[in-house]
Amino acid sequence: MLVIEGKAKIFVDNAFYNPRMRFCRDLDMVVFSTLGKHEILDALSATGVRGIRAVLEANCEVTFNDANPKAVETIKKNLEINEIDAEVFCGDASLLTRTKKFEHVDIDPFGSPANFIESACVHAKLLSVTATDLEALCCKCSAGIRKYSAFVLKTDVPHEIGLRVLIGFVARTALRFDKAIYPLVSWAREHYYRVHLRLRHSNSEATKTIEKLGYIAFCKSCFAKKILKLGEGVEFCDCGSKMQIIGPLWIGEIKDAEFVSKMVSRAEGKQREFLLKIHGEIDHPLAYNLPKICSKISRSVPSTREVVEKLRNLGFKASPTHHCGYCVKTDADLKTILEILSA
Repeated sequence: MLVIEGKAKIFVDNAFYNPRMRFCRDLDMVVFSTLGKHEILDALSATGVRGIRAVLEANCEVTFNDANPKAVETIKKNLEINEIDAEVFCGDASLLTRTKKFEHVDIDPFGSPANFIESACVHAKLLSVTATDLEALCCKCSAGIRKYSAFVLKTDVPHEIGLRVLIGFVARTALRFDKAIYPLVSWAREHYYRVHLRLRHSNSEATKTIEKLGYIAFCKSCFAKKILKLGEGVEFCDCGSKMQIIGPLWIGEIKDAEFVSKMVSRAEGKQREFLLKIHGEIDHPLAYNLPKICSKISRSVPSTREVVEKLRNLGFKASPTHHCGYCVKTDADLKTILEILSA
């Protein structure tokens, strides 16, 4: 079967192709074109659709790889029909990224990217990562520890936590190679997380990366949260309940505002609308789910915009989130939010 996606023509008969990820690949093309012409390894290519689109739509030089020989046959066929001359490997992605240098490594696996991150960090200056194992990143303690060496539990804002656990894992892995990370843009949508990051080899900058790792203390009883830097601790919430510590995770910025602004200027339609939401988010790790808090205090749920405006009028930073239409990201504490919701 032949599929048309973007400027690419793709045969999908003998390799995995997920049409639900087209929106993600559309956004990726905006990322790649904003970065400018550069070299990418499409490490887990499947049909090769992302890499082929990167050549045709973002003027990138792409190398393709897949461990499945049938997928490699499909990639070569798709390169031919799109009139692209590119190198194609059939092998283990981790071995390839350790033994050959690629400026930009793109990792889009089925499930967890955890096993591919370390080898990708060896040489790459840019890293793009997809994760679809959301339970391990934001809900299920045992899976989070096994895959990401992080303690996670279900909160009222799981995707904010999940994105930060993923970025934190990349940061901790990059630090083994004395590399700092700089998130360019990150998002949570439907069944997946996607992060694009810049990596830089520098002892001093790596030390600053450490300062952006920490934990979030969470109260299951009232949904209160507190940011903890490495070495800090807390035991009890103001409500008297014991707080649980989530992490380690990333407590720094999950986007580069200037980079996202450039993306917005290139994007159109739904992609531009989505990027504007990301651009409008404040750089703060804490978010709150308004319906869940209101259910605790038996109040009707106000509009997200109304709560954001009231928080700003009180001098706090506040914004909606791109991943939840009824969640608010803010540097205000729960007490202030409760006062607004109870008024």
